[in-house]
Amino acid sequence: MLSVPKEQFRLLIAETGRRMGLTDVAVAELVRRAQLGRWRKGQEIFTTDDAADLVNFLVSGAVKVTCPAGNGMVGVQLVRPGQFFGLNWYAERGRPRLFGASAFTDCTVAMVTSEMMAVLIASAPPQSVMRIMSYSWRALSRLLHEKCSLLGLRLEERLKRELGVLARDFGREQDDGVIIDVPLTHADLAEFAIASRANVARVMKSFERNGLVARAGRKVFLTSAFFEREHNPDFDLLVQSDLLRLPSRQLA
Repeated sequence: MLSVPKEQFRLLIAETGRRMGLTDVAVAELVRRAQLGRWRKGQEIFTTDDAADLVNFLVSGAVKVTCPAGNGMVGVQLVRPGQFFGLNWYAERGRPRLFGASAFTDCTVAMVTSEMMAVLIASAPPQSVMRIMSYSWRALSRLLHEKCSLLGLRLEERLKRELGVLARDFGREQDDGVIIDVPLTHADLAEFAIASRANVARVMKSFERNGLVARAGRKVFLTSAFFEREHNPDFDLLVQSDLLRLPSRQLA
């Protein structure tokens, strides 16, 4: 019998594997061979000094992926359960990573070697190989689009987009809106919206006054007004590009 984290991994990788084109045999092999590790909030999972010898898959919690920039690191993505991160299917053994990753909350991560992943991909039917590779292209293209869409926008618009993405990935619907189910500080939001903490605090206060957001402890609550066209100038484009996902009751 599988442990609870391993069973959770099996369910998640089965769903992700289906979208990727992994065969049932490949999914079963991943479940059998994967090692699960647990990290406390704030702990580094890997850095840019580490070798890219492992493929990582988030089972529970949230992980922040960072990129070197100047003398520090910039947050580029908050990973949700069911996602691979630090994609490196065919990394040469010992080659350093391009990104770092740390536990944004307490989390569980499944790990397999890059060599094993490469063998699974190489042994897959040709059509599956193309689907597997296109999965990584789509993931990276989606992230690139999310970041490029911020260029040239005012802080208010950048912050709305980042809140929309966080609600899409970590949102939990409630009667009058969506709560982003991870703790977020103004410093966290500033990192993702490319702004200072003080400016983000100012804009978030204005959002609260206008009834767009509220605080639920350390979590951000997006009210139903946040999802209305009048508050997002490019509302339709955001929805079409999946940067903003409406609560299901509004889609009925």
